[in-house]
Amino acid sequence: MKNHLPRRWPLYASILLLLVTVWLVLRVSISHNQGHLVYALDDAYIHMAMAKNFAQHGVWGVTRYGFTPTSSSLLWTLLLSATYYLGGVSELAPFLWNLALAVLILAVADAILLWYKTPAWVRLATLVSIVCLIPLPTIILSGMEQSLQMLVVMVAVFLAARWFSNESSSTHRADALALFVLAPLITATRFEGMFLVVSIAGLALLRRRWPFALVFGVAGFLPVIINAAISVAKGWFWFPTSVLLKASLPDLHSPGALFLSIINPFYVALREEPHVLVLLVSVMLFYIVANAKGSGAWESRELMTTMLGLTVVFHLMFVGAAPLFRYDAYWCALAFLVLGLQLPVVLPATPRVIASPRSWAAAGLGALFFFMLAQKGGRMLALLPRCTTNIYQQQYHMGMFVRRYYQHDSVALNDIGAVNFLADIHCLDMWGLGTAEVARARRTQHYQVSDVDRLARQHGIRVAIIYDEWFIGLVPPNWIRIGRWTIQNNVIAGDSTVSFYAVEPDEAKHLSESLSDFYLQLPPDVIQRGQ
Repeated sequence: MKNHLPRRWPLYASILLLLVTVWLVLRVSISHNQGHLVYALDDAYIHMAMAKNFAQHGVWGVTRYGFTPTSSSLLWTLLLSATYYLGGVSELAPFLWNLALAVLILAVADAILLWYKTPAWVRLATLVSIVCLIPLPTIILSGMEQSLQMLVVMVAVFLAARWFSNESSSTHRADALALFVLAPLITATRFEGMFLVVSIAGLALLRRRWPFALVFGVAGFLPVIINAAISVAKGWFWFPTSVLLKASLPDLHSPGALFLSIINPFYVALREEPHVLVLLVSVMLFYIVANAKGSGAWESRELMTTMLGLTVVFHLMFVGAAPLFRYDAYWCALAFLVLGLQLPVVLPATPRVIASPRSWAAAGLGALFFFMLAQKGGRMLALLPRCTTNIYQQQYHMGMFVRRYYQHDSVALNDIGAVNFLADIHCLDMWGLGTAEVARARRTQHYQVSDVDRLARQHGIRVAIIYDEWFIGLVPPNWIRIGRWTIQNNVIAGDSTVSFYAVEPDEAKHLSESLSDFYLQLPPDVIQRGQ
């Protein structure tokens, strides 16, 4: 016990940094949101709404009135649902789970670094990078499953690398069994986990471990297969709508179109998100240098780099990068871990200032890379309170408005998270995540104003709350726009202005009176216009 504290001080220092940073950001966020804990993405509330309905009504859907395969993170939604079932529905649950998982991420990363006998200063730099450059507080206040994904992927990649390399004969059997357990969790956490499952199974085939590749691959795709079977049986699709409507799928019309559809996501990601290029180049250089210093392709750290590289290629091809590290946090955290593991190999001795052009050039390049990463992470931390305020001003108050005036009624929306979590309604999702007919029309690119009008009539919609910019040419002419809310300094909402429509003429008076009555409940910097 006496030696434990000195040995693990980088872990405790990084945890302290995490907690202090989260406390500061949370304090600013709550003060801006009139004392409310609000998440930085409306999608967090989709998981919360589904978890609430599954816990209270046994319905896997964004409303309690029907099945909707809207979640691409089955495990996260189930985790929240179990929490709601045991302890009641609470807006605090995603925050507490993410905070606990963030601490576990740091503990697991430090344990992996210790297994390789990494120096304390490298461990500290790696853990601080994960906290500040991703950054973890952003993941926590996004309220989604990224922290769970980071943890599962980190453990799986380490165990797979150790098992393939045969570097630990004492844990060889245990590592294989653990990987079989982790395989379904990888894809259940997020469906992008399929990329890692394919990468690990492919390496097993190269290693001629056929039974492992087969069992691991089947186990990894089991959640996807089960979800697909249930969804199709209920009239939906093979994949969750959040995957189908957002994924970048290859264009198979011609070889040229196929090539461009594969290359374009890489170009967009590298152009719009410079941290992607920085991390990939850094990891590649470390891999090459380590290999030149004697680390073979089947050395465990090199294997971790290989799995990372394969996963990132698939990820950028089909998913791309996103704001708030929403989709790429798991591989960014893994990249920081891999760089920390490789650094003692690339730079065996404690760094000293050496007055040579090569050393200064390397230091300058490293400083440039760090600056680009720090700029991204720092910007995310700085914008985080504003993101939560945007959601509070717009989607959160949309939910409060609907709960007060349209509880149990039929409402059309394009942001379905906070409204369905806070209120109990029949929901027509005009963007398609929660309504199969809309998703089919959008996928076939035949979504027309006649479809919107027909679906609104079929669902008995009384009011629509949508972004006009998203539905140019799709708003039926008989809909009457009664009012609009405009938020200031928008950085995360789909549009600064959301419009309220009376779908039928006889609803106009009630909607107008409701907006007028609710006006005093709006935050001071939300501008309301209309009748």
